[in-house]
Amino acid sequence: MKYIRSSLCQLGWLSCFGCCGHSFRDKKSVAKAIADNTVDFHRAKNSGVPVNEWMNREKDLHPSGVCYNLVYDHEKDEVFCPLHPERNGGHDHRIDHHSCDILHVCKTAFFFELWDKERQDAFLKFLRKKKRAGELDWYTYSLKMADDSLLEEFEGLKWD
Repeated sequence: MKYIRSSLCQLGWLSCFGCCGHSFRDKKSVAKAIADNTVDFHRAKNSGVPVNEWMNREKDLHPSGVCYNLVYDHEKDEVFCPLHPERNGGHDHRIDHHSCDILHVCKTAFFFELWDKERQDAFLKFLRKKKRAGELDWYTYSLKMADDSLLEEFEGLKWD
């Protein structure tokens, strides 16, 4: 099996963790869990622990709802999974991992990949505008991608 790639997961200026857990409690607890994961990841990496050993240290999600394998890249200001094939020269360490659903793709990412370039560019412009306005960060982007609200807003389908 191979994961379904979407460029919306890691844009370079926004990153999504929407499929890396569920029932996220709140931004503070998710950020703390990711910070703890990041420290653990760098400690293991600096000690020579292979990523496939590090990833199996926990079987459940953090109480915050986020995966134990999600980390933060301070240089790029993005949340990412070090098990992901784009971080491992194409090798996918997530295959058969107990907490990873590598075939998951959110509705927004699915449709985005089907759109023509003009519509994709319009959606990216929509996201940039929201980011500049302070409406999107790694947390809100992830939640709104996962619940399809960005797609609904972009498409004008939101009914109030």
